[in-house]
Amino acid sequence: MNKSLVIGIGIFLLVLFVLFSTTYSVSFHEVAIKKTFGQSTEDSIVRDAGLQFKLPIFADQITKYDTRLQLLESPFETIPTADGQQLVVDAYLLWQIDADADGPLRFDKSYQSLEGAALAIRDRFITALNAGLSQYQFDELIGAGGRLEEAEQAILDELRPLRDEGIIARTVGISRMQLPSAVTTAVLGRMKATRETLADAERFKGQAEAERIESEGRTMAERIITFANQRAEEIRATGNREAEIFIREMAQHEDLAVFLVYLDALEASLSERTTLILEGHREPWNLMRLSTPTNSRGIPGVGDEVELVEVISNGQRDNGSESPEGEDDSEKDDIGSESSDDESDAEKGQ
Repeated sequence: MNKSLVIGIGIFLLVLFVLFSTTYSVSFHEVAIKKTFGQSTEDSIVRDAGLQFKLPIFADQITKYDTRLQLLESPFETIPTADGQQLVVDAYLLWQIDADADGPLRFDKSYQSLEGAALAIRDRFITALNAGLSQYQFDELIGAGGRLEEAEQAILDELRPLRDEGIIARTVGISRMQLPSAVTTAVLGRMKATRETLADAERFKGQAEAERIESEGRTMAERIITFANQRAEEIRATGNREAEIFIREMAQHEDLAVFLVYLDALEASLSERTTLILEGHREPWNLMRLSTPTNSRGIPGVGDEVELVEVISNGQRDNGSESPEGEDDSEKDDIGSESSDDESDAEKGQ
C-alpha cells in the first residue's frame, strides 16, 4: 500500500511538472514572445490574454513585457537657451512598448527588459531635452504667451527614432524650470529694464497723443475766438449805428439826456442793499431831494444854473418871515431827513 501511494504521488507530481512546463499565462496588459530553441519570428508574438501552451522544458522560452505606459523622469539638467541663458529643467517622459506588428520583437532584440530600456532611454531623453529647448529663447519659454508646448513637441520629435527599437514616446512634459541662483538677479534686472523700456514707450506715446489733443484744442479755440471777435465786431458796428441815431436824438435835448444819465447812475448805485451818506446837493444825488431846482424846461437838477429853492419850515410859512439862518437850518433839515429816509429804506431792504 505504501508503494502504491508513492507511485500515485510520483505520477501526480509528474503531471504537475508536465503542465507547468507546457503552459503559461498572458495578462491583458502584457505581450509574450515565444522563442523556440532561441529563434523567434512574428508568429512568436503572443498578444492573446489567458492560458497558453508551449513545448516542455527548454524547447520554448517565454518572455513577457508590460505594454502599459512607463514613466521616466529626468534629473535636474542645466540646459542653455538660444539667447545664452541657463535653465535648470525637470522633465518627464511617458513611453511604452510598441505592441503593434513586430514592435515587441524589435524591443526584445534591443533591450530584453523594461529596466534596461529605461536606462538607455534616459540618456536619449536628456539629449533630446538639450536639442529641443536650445532652439528657443528664454522669454519664449516662460509666461502665458510662451512657446513651451511647442518646445515639448520638439523634444518629442527628437525621440521619434525610438520606434525603430520597439518603443513609442507618447508624451513629454516640463515639470519645472528655474534659473541658477547666479543668473536669477541678472535675468530679473533685464526683465525690469525691458518693462521700463515698454513703459517709457507707452509714456512717450501718451505724451504725443496729449500734445496732439492740446494742439487740436488750441486750434479749435483760436477758431472760436476768431469767430467770436468777428461776431463782436459786427454787433459793435450794429450798436454804433443804432447809438448814432440815439445820440442825434439826445443831442437835441441835452438836459433830458443828462437827467436820464443821472437816473441810470442812481439805479445802478442803489440796485443792491446800499447805505450811502453823501452831500445832497451833488449830482446825481440831488435828484433825491424834493427841493432840487428845475430848469426852464421843468427838468430837475439840470441846466440853466438855477438857484436852489429855499425850503421853509412850516413854522416859518405861518410867520411869513425869512432869514439866512432859517434857510440854512431848513436846508440842513431837508438833507438830514433825506439821509434818515435813505437809512430807513436801507434798513428795510436789509
